[in-house]
Amino acid sequence: MKKEPNKKRIAMFMILGLLFVSGIILKSVADKFYTEKTNLAVMYFNESIKGLSIGSPVVFKGVQVGKVVDIKIMTNPETLEFDIPVYVRFAKDGDVSSLSFYKEMNRKDLWQELINKGLRAKLISQNLLTGQLIIELQMLPDTPVELKNTTGDNTLEIPTALSTVAGLSKDLQDLPIKKIVTRLDNILKYIEQQLPEILPRFAEFGKKLNTYADKSAPATNQTLNQLNATLKDISGAAKSIKNLTDYLERHPDSILKGKKE
Repeated sequence: MKKEPNKKRIAMFMILGLLFVSGIILKSVADKFYTEKTNLAVMYFNESIKGLSIGSPVVFKGVQVGKVVDIKIMTNPETLEFDIPVYVRFAKDGDVSSLSFYKEMNRKDLWQELINKGLRAKLISQNLLTGQLIIELQMLPDTPVELKNTTGDNTLEIPTALSTVAGLSKDLQDLPIKKIVTRLDNILKYIEQQLPEILPRFAEFGKKLNTYADKSAPATNQTLNQLNATLKDISGAAKSIKNLTDYLERHPDSILKGKKE
């Protein structure tokens, strides 16, 4: 008589198999979510980000290590100030925490150490014609740290530094332009007031200078003639000395015997 298969055992194996496959899928999803979450960072730029878009590269030492994945705009209703958080995702192979000599440090501690040593995000131009921008990570230890992420989502925030253009613009805005213009205007007014008195003096000085030049012209010409004559004498003496030197080189015994006739 043929023995019937144990249906309970088969059902148990099927359930265990489904649980095993589900566990693998859940683990893969969780790992992907964790990786995407830990590779995410946010940056707040205190300048216009026109030219920066989703997909713009993030580079470090000339190597692309990530890209922009989201750009938002947030406002404070009390102060009416606007913040523009830029979210970037680092590539798994491009994340600095993947460097071999940093393996002993966890990602959070590594990034914090780099930030403490001056790591900053900066906007630079990728194409001057199109105005496209990219984000470059640079070591700028003298730049102050200003953090703005108050969302409480524990997303890594990388401090930013002003771009070269924005820095120049800020320096120009800080110049006391009005004060400088006022001083220049006062100087021009003073010169304008003094011109009626100064111009006659310059004219008189010019006449005196011309008179002196006319009187001193003969003496100057005589001096130049004497200088030319002196230079000719010096040139003749130099030529004679050269001839004597050449003769002595050819007839060194003439010093003792005298010049041959």
